[in-house]
Amino acid sequence: MGYTSRNGKAALTSLSEVLLNEFALLQIMHVLAAAYVLSAFFVMSVSAYHLLKKQHVAFFEKSFKMALVLGLLSSIFVAVEGDFHGADVAETQPAKMAAMESLWETMPRAPVYLFAWPDEENERNSIEIGAIPGLLSFLAFKDFNATVQGLKDFPRDERPNVLITSLSFKGMVALGTLFIALTIWGWLRRNRLTESSLFLKIMLFSAPLPYIANELGWILTEVGRQPWAVYGLLKTSDAASILASSQVLVTLVTFILGYGLLGALAFYLMIRHIQKGPE
Repeated sequence: MGYTSRNGKAALTSLSEVLLNEFALLQIMHVLAAAYVLSAFFVMSVSAYHLLKKQHVAFFEKSFKMALVLGLLSSIFVAVEGDFHGADVAETQPAKMAAMESLWETMPRAPVYLFAWPDEENERNSIEIGAIPGLLSFLAFKDFNATVQGLKDFPRDERPNVLITSLSFKGMVALGTLFIALTIWGWLRRNRLTESSLFLKIMLFSAPLPYIANELGWILTEVGRQPWAVYGLLKTSDAASILASSQVLVTLVTFILGYGLLGALAFYLMIRHIQKGPE
């Protein structure tokens, strides 16, 4: 694991083990591939804007096709790699896995629900739509008959927020599926882009979706790990900073104002250059 416990504190013993452990490698690949999806959709959105206006058609047909290839390959890679990521979560963070799929009871042939609305107070789902028996068992352990631990196996104070964890996971998966579908559609229309106004309009307004998907992924990562700062070893409540809340608030407000201003400026400059087109 690359660390040891000394006087109740973690001490580094091997940097290579920390950087090259299975979870870290899976996380890095997932984040990088998701970033490629985002950049590809951004380029396709800008290209679609100009193709709809019939401006610099040859230039933006080429840029769209280049981004399309990257987007298609990256979208598929994210989905395939996400399957490995899910299996790792099932082994190392079983409470998070149960929360992701709103699974309350430990059972074999555990299902995946296309949509579920958890009722945490009564430890059940108030809404369950589209159950696919055995799929969660297969995704977690590559065995349709495998037993998956439910949330009731864990004390209430060791469960993440089930609603946020589940919805962020389902939203991320739904958007990831949409990205694959859109890029496959684009691949089929790649030689008739200027004739595909509906597709180009959809791609134009799809630019924010990868940003949303990435944020949902990070919400899932951070909320799903709770109440642990280090899963099974250190609770978030025990890892809290000794700084006064007023000090943290000042820092937070400063970051929000500073990065908000930079973000607004970057957005303005991007829109300006997008509308201008190539030199």
